[in-house]
Amino acid sequence: METESGNTAGSILMSFLSIVGSLLTGVPQAVADYFNTKQVLEAKALEQKMEYEDAVHKRKIELITLGQTADMNWEMEFARQAASSWKDEYMLIVVFILLVMAFIHGLDGYVKAGFEAFSGTPLWYQIMTQSMFYATVGMRMWRRNQSDT
Repeated sequence: METESGNTAGSILMSFLSIVGSLLTGVPQAVADYFNTKQVLEAKALEQKMEYEDAVHKRKIELITLGQTADMNWEMEFARQAASSWKDEYMLIVVFILLVMAFIHGLDGYVKAGFEAFSGTPLWYQIMTQSMFYATVGMRMWRRNQSDT
């Protein structure tokens, strides 16, 4: 009887091991498939990220090139207009006449009186006058310092 019950127990154990073996046979393949799929997805994500960064880099280069072209065009137009304009020379003369007069005894009082009179003008007029000067002289310097146009 013990042999029969031993055979039965062995048979049950064998059946159990067979079932467990069948279940475990698919598990390693499923785990391997999961990790392979994960690696493929991560590689695609990395590739997409690199493509995005490449596109951003190319666009930055394009914007820099466009900005430099715009700057060059602006400079050429400025030079073309300045060729027949006395505006810059006039402002330079006005500024330096006052500077020279400030160092000549007898004329320095006129410079001081002129600036006192100017300081008595309304603030909007002072700002407008300064803005005109900055627009003429400062625009080129400002444009040169622009990094992203």
